Amino acid sequence: MLIPIGHEDQKVARLPWVTILLVLANVVVFLLTNQVVQRQAAESRERFQSVVRYAAEHPYLRVPPEIQRAVPPASPPSDLDPVTVTRQQAELDTMWEEFRSGATPGVFRTYGFVPAKPSLLGLFASMFLHGGWLHLLGNILFLWLAGASLEDRWGRVFYTGLYFAAGVVAALIHAAMNPESSIPMVGASGAISGLMGAFLVRLAATRIRFYYWLLFLQGTFVMPAYVALPLWLLQQFAMARYGAAGGIAVWAHIGGFAFGALVAGLVRLSSFEERVLAPAIAKRTSWSPSEHLTAALGKLDRNDVEGSIQDLVALLTQSPNSIEGRAALVAAYTQKGDMASAGRESARLVSAYVVARDLDGAFSALEEHRRAHPDVPIAMRSLLTLAAYREKEARHREAADLYHKAIEAWPDDPLLPKALIACGRLMLEVFRQPADTLAILEGALANPRMTPEFRRAAEDLIAAARQARDTAGEQPEPAPAKPEFEATSLTAQVSGSVAEEPIASPAVTTPPPEMESAAAGPQPESRGEAEPVSEPPAPPPAQPTIESVRPEAPAEAQSEPMRPWALAPAAMRAIGIETRGLRLQNRAGKIGLLPWQSVGGVAVARIGVPAPAEQSVEGLILDLVMAPQAGGAGDVVRCVRLAATELAIPQLQAEASSVRGFQRLVATILKASGANPYPTREDCLGLRGFPAFPDLQTYETALMACLRLAAG
Repeated sequence: MLIPIGHEDQKVARLPWVTILLVLANVVVFLLTNQVVQRQAAESRERFQSVVRYAAEHPYLRVPPEIQRAVPPASPPSDLDPVTVTRQQAELDTMWEEFRSGATPGVFRTYGFVPAKPSLLGLFASMFLHGGWLHLLGNILFLWLAGASLEDRWGRVFYTGLYFAAGVVAALIHAAMNPESSIPMVGASGAISGLMGAFLVRLAATRIRFYYWLLFLQGTFVMPAYVALPLWLLQQFAMARYGAAGGIAVWAHIGGFAFGALVAGLVRLSSFEERVLAPAIAKRTSWSPSEHLTAALGKLDRNDVEGSIQDLVALLTQSPNSIEGRAALVAAYTQKGDMASAGRESARLVSAYVVARDLDGAFSALEEHRRAHPDVPIAMRSLLTLAAYREKEARHREAADLYHKAIEAWPDDPLLPKALIACGRLMLEVFRQPADTLAILEGALANPRMTPEFRRAAEDLIAAARQARDTAGEQPEPAPAKPEFEATSLTAQVSGSVAEEPIASPAVTTPPPEMESAAAGPQPESRGEAEPVSEPPAPPPAQPTIESVRPEAPAEAQSEPMRPWALAPAAMRAIGIETRGLRLQNRAGKIGLLPWQSVGGVAVARIGVPAPAEQSVEGLILDLVMAPQAGGAGDVVRCVRLAATELAIPQLQAEASSVRGFQRLVATILKASGANPYPTREDCLGLRGFPAFPDLQTYETALMACLRLAAG
């Protein structure tokens, strides 16, 4: 026994709804018809067997062609007179006619596809009928393995058309090879064979995993599709050639498979997937601005600030948690000089990130908000969510800072008791400060907004704090009486503010093998080979936000020699956005896919060109930073470098300007990959202008400083 159980390209970017619906439709139809089919089959079988028994008892009679194989012919007995033979022959003919005419048309004969009497209803309805559980389960297995991957790559509309077209072609080829057959053909095998043929052409190198069971031996092995599927097709030809089909419509399998392979071949030769199918899928799955946002950003580029604000307000009225719209409105109010409104919208931007559960993005927005609008408070609910997130990461000082900020900013908020209890619990359980806990919670009990549930929780904590205070011999850790920590996009992701808390590295992965050769392509002509950096350079003075929050390292960590880092950029050209990653082409012309999960950081800079008034993309570069890899002389930080002037992505051609297209690409990468923006998301999107550097060396030095700081 040999059963395919999976393949390496099963992971899809979105749910294959069409394949799921096809599976459900086949299962539902089978459950509705199976009992009726079994009952009709039993009745028909009983009548048929009575005819066969009579013919077997009189083998010298002329039997119908349908039962000739079951009744071997024989000569009549010598003592049997011709009149008796004639009477017996008439009785057999009558029984056969009654069997054929008296039987009620069954489900299969009514809705199946009969080559001798084809019908449009049978052509399509037969695809959802099955003769038994094994027939159904086998078809569902092959449908899921081949269908989900094709639906993900070719889209739902094209995939649905291919499925039904393959089923129709398979039925017609079966009828052409068996034109006189009155046996109904049922099952989705023809349509699924078409998907298998398309799978062979589109994903030929995919390795399929099989489960085998031979006597007492069992296990699994893998075989590439270009070997497994042709072997299956040869099996179908052998069954058709030597008459070993056993009631299986092998010509339907062969015809459907050939049709699917032909369609996939035409798609590949015409580049239909790259030109039509892939862009259509990317348009539905990747980030795309609304009409209001597009119009607003265009007006902002033309210095029509009032018109831009009106469009953005209209957008946010419909979608109040639109992150892109809220960030653009902050930029518009800032450009107008209305700092009060800009601060209000900046606070709402942090809350929009929280609502979207993008908490790392929320911390990045919080850092920028504190820098630009320190006097505008963030919503209490958002601060509590962020504090709980930091507490879950065991970054307790940051959590305490956020709780303190919430308590100070919102003394009359209904959620104040919750903040007080959370802060008191943190002071008691983590910082071992029962006196501070008592001061916080005893004041909380007097709060008029204290509910019975919060009151009980506060009283329990007060009892525990008093017991801890009275316990002799405790030496509590000094409490952060007034924390001054400010979370940033870097520390929010990878570092802590105190020595006792763990320091993690950025969560990035190594790029897959298909990108190895592309990432090692020629370096940009304007820059030679990357020189190893012996010590992490200090952040430049122009970036005080990063420098001001650099954590103090423990003494033992400071004494350890730091491994040198070297930046290894690979210049490439972006040619497509897919649901699984970015399609790239290196200088040698080789094309590969960079998966989103391989991108750990994003940095944007304008090199050697001051910000032009016309907002062109001249000098703009985009670095997609990957995980550091240990080398002989130190750690190598690889990155893919894209020049904004060389983008060749079809999805961006409809944008109003090249700058807008570049911003949309950056926003798409940040959203799809979840990568860290350096230094901030707003800088990467150029909402206040892109960071400018006089040359590549200065920019790369600053980038390496950010990366080393993020790594602790």
